[in-house]
Amino acid sequence: MQFTEIVNALSSDPQQMAKSILRLFHFAGLALGLGAATVLDLIVLRFFMMRRVSTNGCEIFHFCANLVLVGIIMMWITGIGFLLFYQFYDPDLLMNEKVWAKVVIVCILTLNGVFVHRFISPFITNRTGHMLMDGIPLQRKLALITVGAVSFVSWYGPLAIANLPQLNFSVPMLQILAVYAGILATILIAAYIFAWISQPRAVEKPVKPTPRHSKNMKRSSSVV
Repeated sequence: MQFTEIVNALSSDPQQMAKSILRLFHFAGLALGLGAATVLDLIVLRFFMMRRVSTNGCEIFHFCANLVLVGIIMMWITGIGFLLFYQFYDPDLLMNEKVWAKVVIVCILTLNGVFVHRFISPFITNRTGHMLMDGIPLQRKLALITVGAVSFVSWYGPLAIANLPQLNFSVPMLQILAVYAGILATILIAAYIFAWISQPRAVEKPVKPTPRHSKNMKRSSSVV
């Protein structure tokens, strides 16, 4: 009897039920991707930066990277579902520029995820048995830092935007994206400065005189 009442209550408003399902899977994808991305950052900082890259560490990294990909796919599917829902049932919500700011950030997050799978994952696999940052040029270090910073800010950005109802219909999309870009730029500049400071400097060795040069020095001293 109680189960029947629950079913009747849920089926009484199909539109609200569809919106609730979309919201559930949307936040599940966000939580999955955000959690896996955070674990990836911790793996890089804790294990790969302080220890040698191990086979087990690579397997965990690839597993978490795949979870991030699943989270992005879930966010895209449910995000498109929300846009279609708004189009049919509440078109006014499509005028909320906060929604489109989230779409732009998820696009950036998707491109960053593709870069991780195409370049970062193979690079980390090739570093097995070595320290992640040892012996690689500064440009490569900056690329790794950029990917990590974009992932961190782009995952927490939609979460923060979704929990700020004050932005609804009041703040333009460009202003929201400007704040996002400012936070990302601040983190990147600080990380770049730290990477440049910690970059080992080449020590110039004194030039030893060649035998011919030393002979000339002896001759000149004997003439004097």
